[in-house]
Amino acid sequence: MLTVFQAFDRAQIFAQDIDVAMRAANRLDASAVMISDPTAFRTDWMPFAGRRESGCGTGGIPFTMRDMTQEKMILMRKS
Repeated sequence: MLTVFQAFDRAQIFAQDIDVAMRAANRLDASAVMISDPTAFRTDWMPFAGRRESGCGTGGIPFTMRDMTQEKMILMRKS
């Protein structure tokens, strides 16, 4: 038995067979798929992203840090 719920860019799958769940997860057009867990689960390090028109870019601590960082190259000649 396979049960799939999808809302916006997230989906949750409940299945007794992990192979069935993984095949379904690979086919879903979602930025996050939870297997045997509701989509309410979230940790700070997990990225979250929009899909198609539901968002722009990827959020989450590492992605925000990268987006807010400006790289600069400084070269120094050693005498």
